[in-house]
Amino acid sequence: MGSVHRQRVKFLWATCLCLQLAGCGALAETSGRISQQELISQIEAGTAPLVLDVRTVEEYQTGHIPGAINVHFREINEHLDELNLSDHQSVVVYCERGIRANIAEQTLRTAGIGTILHLEGDMSQWRQNDLPLEQSMASGEATQPPTEISTRANPLEDRWIVTGKEAKQLIEQGATLLDTRKVALNRLQGSIYVGWKQFSPEEVDIRGRLLENDELLTQKLQSLGISQQKPVVVFANPPNGWGEDGRIVWMLRTLGHTQAVMVDGGVNALVKAGVRMGRNHSVTPGDFVVERNSTWEISRDQLKAQLGNENVVVIDTREGREYAGKTSYGEQRGGHVPGAINLYFKEFLTEDGTLLSPQEIRAILKQADITPDTQVIVYCTGGIRSGWLASVLVTLGYRVSNYAGSMWEWSTGPAESYPLEML
Repeated sequence: MGSVHRQRVKFLWATCLCLQLAGCGALAETSGRISQQELISQIEAGTAPLVLDVRTVEEYQTGHIPGAINVHFREINEHLDELNLSDHQSVVVYCERGIRANIAEQTLRTAGIGTILHLEGDMSQWRQNDLPLEQSMASGEATQPPTEISTRANPLEDRWIVTGKEAKQLIEQGATLLDTRKVALNRLQGSIYVGWKQFSPEEVDIRGRLLENDELLTQKLQSLGISQQKPVVVFANPPNGWGEDGRIVWMLRTLGHTQAVMVDGGVNALVKAGVRMGRNHSVTPGDFVVERNSTWEISRDQLKAQLGNENVVVIDTREGREYAGKTSYGEQRGGHVPGAINLYFKEFLTEDGTLLSPQEIRAILKQADITPDTQVIVYCTGGIRSGWLASVLVTLGYRVSNYAGSMWEWSTGPAESYPLEML
C-alpha cells in the first residue's frame, strides 16, 4: 500500500495540526486515563478519588461502581457547588461506553476542575471484567430527582451505529426512517429521502457547513417527521456512497438529537433483516427543536487558531489523489491541511459495505498513533465523508470533531492565512 507508506512518512516528519474541542481548557495538563485495575485497587484500599457516574439515574440504579455518585452529564454545571469537586485532587468520570464521559470531561475542564481521569473501558468493560457493582438508589438523588431524569433513559445515547436487525426493531417501534440515496430504483417501506444539501448554504465557499438559522433547520427537520423522543434511523448504500448517512447522523447529533443512528451495511443490511420495499407515505410533522451541541464540530477559524498545537491528529478522509493535490470537486486550491494524515474513509469498510470490526478499526488508528485519548479532527471536501468517519469514531469512544466547511471553505481563504501542503 504505497499511499499508506507515504501517509506514515508524512505523519512522522510533519508537525501535527492540533485542536482542542470548543471550550476546553489546557487538556494535556488536566485530563488522563485510569485503568480499571488501578481504580478497583484504590477502592479496596479506601484511597479512591471522587468517582462520577454521568449516565442516567436508571442506568446508575441497575449497577454502578462502588462509591460512585450519579449526576447526568448534561446537568454537571448545575450541581458543581453541591459536588464540592474543588475539594478533591482528582475526579474519575465514566459512562457506558465513553461518549457521555468525554462530554463530562469537557464540561469539568471548562469549569476549571483540576485533574480529571476517564475510566478506561467505562462501565461496559467493567461489567465484562466482572468487577464489583453496587445497586441502589442514586446517591446523587438530591441533585438529580428520578422524576426529572426518567425521560432521559436513552440506550442510543452512546451509539451512533446499529445493525440491520437493531434498525428493524427501531423501525417497528416507530423510528423515523431516512434514506440518503438520491437515486434508488426502490425505496424501503416508510422511508423518507433526505439529502445533506437541504441543510447547508447555497454559497459555493461554505456549502459544506450547516445552516446557521436554527429556526429554519427546525422547520426542515420537523417537515421530515423528526421528533424529539423518536429514534431516527439513517441508511445509504455504503459501497457506492459518499458517507451521506454518517453526515446526516453527525448533523442530527450536532443539532441536538440524541437518538440518531446509521445502519451498518446500509440498505442491504435492512433488506436482509426483513425491512420491506414499499411506497412512500405521507409525513406527519415532528416536534424536534434544534438545540446545538458543539462537541463534534469545529469551524475554520477554530482550526486555524490551533495550528502548531500538539494534542490533536488531523485526518484527511479523502482519496490519496485529493490529499496529494488534485482538485476534483471544485476546490479553489489543492493539497491538504498542514500536518494532516490521510485515511480514506472507505478504508474502514469491507467490500460489501459493512464496517470493519472494532478491533480492525482501532488497529488502523493505532498505527497512526491515534488512541481514545487523542483529540481528532476530520475533514474532506465538504464535511460529508468526514462526517461519516466522525460517526464511526464517536461510536468507538474516540474524541472527534468534524470540520464541515472542509476544503471547499478552507481553500477559498488566502494561502498565507489558510495554507495547504502538496505531495
